[in-house]
Amino acid sequence: MGIIDKISLNLSTRLGDRLDKDEEEKAVLNYGLFMIIHTFLGIILTILVGLITGMIIEISLITITSALFKRYTGGVHASTPEICLIIGIILSLILSTVCRFISINIDINNIVLIGMTIIAFSYYMIYYKCPVPSKNKPLNNEKTRNKLRKKAFTLLNIYIILIIILYIIYYIFKLSIVKSIIVSFILGIFLQMIVLTNIGTKFINLLDKVFVFFINKTLL
Repeated sequence: MGIIDKISLNLSTRLGDRLDKDEEEKAVLNYGLFMIIHTFLGIILTILVGLITGMIIEISLITITSALFKRYTGGVHASTPEICLIIGIILSLILSTVCRFISINIDINNIVLIGMTIIAFSYYMIYYKCPVPSKNKPLNNEKTRNKLRKKAFTLLNIYIILIIILYIIYYIFKLSIVKSIIVSFILGIFLQMIVLTNIGTKFINLLDKVFVFFINKTLL
């Protein structure tokens, strides 16, 4: 159990006892507190890393785009919420650097072609693989799977509409920041889709084992 799990469990137990809640209500309260703490911590760390590296727009958009997608597409989870946050921020930071390079060195029309390829790949992944189960979320119920798959398609369509609008804005005003935002959205979609592949899953599991090893080594 991670630190965030322990904090949310401790708070929900104390608050549940004060409010005279039963165990089921405490479990719901625990989940709500966990999500709030985990999300808040993720936002704070992402902003801090973005400010330090000078890539706050890129890393924030890539993280948000990918995180929202993960709610419906599923995928591999790290062994603890803390490691999950660390891996997510590292991957977003790497792609933020890639975003800067692409925005500066690649023509907008070529970026659109790259985006169309990633979007086509995303439709394929959502239709044939999503939602991808994990140990924490087995997703065996077909009704639930279909519901999540439809939401994933809807979210992808929203992303596409946003990218098209941004492309039109860039075409009119030629603002470099808009170009960076377009690339950030595309890379955020790419990040979540690549994690759903077998190679992506193995890579995340490898990173998880590395972090667990170093954490255990540090605590000994």
